Amino acid sequence: MSSKRNVIIIGQSGAGKSSLINMLSGEEKARTSPDTKRCTVVEKEYECNLGEGQSCRVHDTVGLEEGLLDFLWAPKVERQLKKYLKEKKPLHLLVYCISGVGLKKVDGRNFNKFKSAVGKVPVVMVITNLENFNDPNLENWWSTNRVLLRKLDIPESTSHVCVTTLPRAHLPHSLYNTSREAIRALIRDNILTSR
Repeated sequence: MSSKRNVIIIGQSGAGKSSLINMLSGEEKARTSPDTKRCTVVEKEYECNLGEGQSCRVHDTVGLEEGLLDFLWAPKVERQLKKYLKEKKPLHLLVYCISGVGLKKVDGRNFNKFKSAVGKVPVVMVITNLENFNDPNLENWWSTNRVLLRKLDIPESTSHVCVTTLPRAHLPHSLYNTSREAIRALIRDNILTSR
């Protein structure tokens, strides 16, 4: 697969978008922050190896609902992101990143808004910040939160992974590798191959 495949990651500030990119790339390429402060002030793209001989361009974006946490007005961020999505043609996959801690109505609203905005492009979810989830199988987060996801109008059938995106130094080796491979497989399995 050509590295010209475009994968755009969206989500609120603090959801772990930049950490996700670092995990995918295997290097600390994207700037991160230990709190919900904004790290990404302008969209950036990174080459990422997906394993199995596949790679892509992963695009880090400004956090949604930024106006709640920083100086950018939330509607302005949304317009900026929609414009960016149109400019990055062809778009092969949209990854919606949310924190598994404290789901909110805005999570469902943004998921459906941007799913509609990209049309036939696949949209997948990565649920992050699960390093303290009380089950060693992080994927069980999805079934544990099934009722809440339904209330947020996020279909149970949505392709997703439940992971932690903390740096390798902060995680047991096996948890880091399991999370990294789950994310890579999600992208490989859902990226459009012909556009």
